[in-house]
Amino acid sequence: MKEKFKKIPQALQKQIIIKYGAALVSLFLMAVSLLLERNLYLSLSFLIFFAFFGFSASQLLYRSAAGQFIMICGQCTRLERTPIRRHIRTLYLWADPHTVKVQIAGKLRNIDAGDTVAVYVSDNTPVYESEGCQQLGTYLAIDILKGANRHDGE
Repeated sequence: MKEKFKKIPQALQKQIIIKYGAALVSLFLMAVSLLLERNLYLSLSFLIFFAFFGFSASQLLYRSAAGQFIMICGQCTRLERTPIRRHIRTLYLWADPHTVKVQIAGKLRNIDAGDTVAVYVSDNTPVYESEGCQQLGTYLAIDILKGANRHDGE
């Protein structure tokens, strides 16, 4: 299994580790809440978080190890930002022969127009036509390549 994990792209490995980490933290908090507070409802909520993050991480690990993902690599042509805090809301990629519009979930830093971006999506992710672009509603991970520097995104 260790060899299969090493074959998974680094951006997907990072997401798997983050999700398993969240599952372990939830399990730890469940044990602490049971020992210190003796509150069954609080510990039950942490158990639900543990199950959610554990299942999500396991599903991503299975999909990644089985090769059930597609990497879309292209050049960032334009970024749309939120009005107040200036976070990136939408990323436009030129992946020959299409422009791909990616709705960003969470924070994405260290990216400018002209950077090379790799977006990892599930092989059954729906793609929609919107404003002359191919629009992705979701993605598994993003990897940003800036010249010789490499930054892992969400």
